[in-house]
Amino acid sequence: MIAGSPFEIQVLGALLRHIFPGVEMHHYANARDWTQHGSGETEREIVLYNLGNDAISEPSVKAALQAFVDKAGPRQVIVISRNDDALAVFHAIDCGASSYIPPDAGVDELIEAMRAPSSKSVVIPRSSMASLRAALDHRTERRQGLERFFTERQLEVARALQRGDSNKIIAYELGLCESTVKVHIRNIMRKLKATNRTQAAFRLNELANGSTEIEVLPED
Repeated sequence: MIAGSPFEIQVLGALLRHIFPGVEMHHYANARDWTQHGSGETEREIVLYNLGNDAISEPSVKAALQAFVDKAGPRQVIVISRNDDALAVFHAIDCGASSYIPPDAGVDELIEAMRAPSSKSVVIPRSSMASLRAALDHRTERRQGLERFFTERQLEVARALQRGDSNKIIAYELGLCESTVKVHIRNIMRKLKATNRTQAAFRLNELANGSTEIEVLPED
């Protein structure tokens, strides 16, 4: 676990040892301490990165998390926070974290995230879904910003991707074959340099809201 108060460390440590008998839990004061003295384990190690009250929407906080995830390699990095920013889970996943545990999440959601099969798996706590849905559904004229980057058909698929629709639903609503939908999604993800659908949805939302920090690749 990176950072955290003595109380959080003791309580969480006792809880995890109870749920996962035999687990070894180590605490590091900060990311630099972990880099210098951390375990050499990779595949089997899960890192709980505690942001405390810091907001991940702050550029410096997000940049620090991004740098840490890059150093963590194949380890699962789960971000824990006391900040209730509705879009924080998207920022965390955009940095490469496997999950983001907000202050209103329960222990079950943390355990579910820890049981993900690999660092490439993304687990969004159920407590975050309502906030995410409300944020993503807030799309009106501001969505027109996406039209600068995508063809008409890509735009339809991109908006469905933002809503979290499955390939089957997108194909049905747009009258397309699932294989065609997959091609459009692959092209959208390539243009956004996204490695998964959740990351792509986050970057689409940022573009729609006028962000100039998201790089969009041109058509092949």
